[in-house]
Amino acid sequence: MGKNIYKILGTIFMITSGLIYTTERIIEKLSGAIHAAGFASHGASVPRTFNYDGFFDNFFFWFFFLIGFLILSYGFTKTTSKLETDQLKK
Repeated sequence: MGKNIYKILGTIFMITSGLIYTTERIIEKLSGAIHAAGFASHGASVPRTFNYDGFFDNFFFWFFFLIGFLILSYGFTKTTSKLETDQLKK
């Protein structure tokens, strides 16, 4: 495998977890707006509060984040150990 493949994969996994979290919050905002628009068109006004999930309530968010962190840290330790062995050979 390439030199930076673990760093790239770890970064991709962590960015994916961030996109999942952001998408979840956007969908909550849109559902609230649709809800409010539906009540506004019928003449009733019922306030709706946004029900955001907690930071680790979504399994896929923390799963991708954890896997990304582990792969990224493995990529950095692999690079560091390779540098140390190259320095010892000299």
